[in-house]
Amino acid sequence: MTNSYPLIHNLSEVVPRPFTHKVAVPNGVFLPPNALRLVRHIGGLHPHFPSLPVTFSIPGHSLDTALAFVKSMRATVRWNQHCCVPNPLTEDNIVWDTSFGRKNYFKTEFTCPCQGFANPPLNSRKSNHVSARCGCTARFSILHHIPTDSVRVTWFWKHSHDPNSHDDMVLSRAPIAVDDWLKERVESGLGWKAIHNLIRTLFIGSIALAEVIPEGLRKFYDRFRYLRQTQVKVIARRDPNVIKSLQLWDQVLTCEGWKTHTNFQDDCNFSFAFQSPWQQDMMLQHGTSMILMDATHNSVSNYFLTNGAKVSIWTFMIRDPIVGKGLPVAWAFTGSAAEYASLSPHWSGPQ
Repeated sequence: MTNSYPLIHNLSEVVPRPFTHKVAVPNGVFLPPNALRLVRHIGGLHPHFPSLPVTFSIPGHSLDTALAFVKSMRATVRWNQHCCVPNPLTEDNIVWDTSFGRKNYFKTEFTCPCQGFANPPLNSRKSNHVSARCGCTARFSILHHIPTDSVRVTWFWKHSHDPNSHDDMVLSRAPIAVDDWLKERVESGLGWKAIHNLIRTLFIGSIALAEVIPEGLRKFYDRFRYLRQTQVKVIARRDPNVIKSLQLWDQVLTCEGWKTHTNFQDDCNFSFAFQSPWQQDMMLQHGTSMILMDATHNSVSNYFLTNGAKVSIWTFMIRDPIVGKGLPVAWAFTGSAAEYASLSPHWSGPQ
């Protein structure tokens, strides 16, 4: 049976309303301007349609149209993205042709985050954890159909759980709006105590009802700790040109007391080796009798030399005097997979 894709001009007829919205602060109530003022409505009805799946087209013909629709869908359920064609899903990688029977320019699929079942390892701390995964089969796909030049949606809308329930709120991830708020606070440099005070405000707690629950009642510390640990504190790429970026890094490392050995030629003679002061001390104290070299040629994709030549990675190690395992004491990037590395140990010795 061939599905029909009627054009839906008003997307509010099919897309559910966001669970979370920001509440206004009454006159006379003091609240920091960057406090968390998001609340969640629970107990509503999720969309129901006469057919499963429901199929329709949305206004527009571009990838931006599809991404805007996905953003509105994720305002409720945080759908997981799968099966991007092309991959990654960007306008630059779309090939505008119909060769080999191609029927769409782009297609991407999304599944409910409660898909599948949790299977924690035995004797794990997660064995007693109540998971949100309950085998839900809800999903949707969005694509650009070439023959009709339309953006089509196929939505299996039926969940095996209630996305509007309080239990689902407790088990599921925080909405994107809440997560973005926390990311902004972490990026601004606030610590946990300050963020906690912005989350647990007296005003938000006073408006809590059976159907309106402040998002600030969630557990935020684990997410805060993860964001703080993964926060980028140093910009790794200091120039769009990789060679110039490495030259700048060479200056920074030298000023910090590191030892470097460089040859920034854009050919097979390229090399960039570096060693911290601590590594140099360890090598001189415990590595005078033997030094090991690990050639990790294919661990990364560094094809920034002329004509796409690949850079190889070398790790110099000694035997750890305490645990007896390999201890890295220097690293080197070379344009040659074998020849130049034989000369690299000479720079790391005492001078």
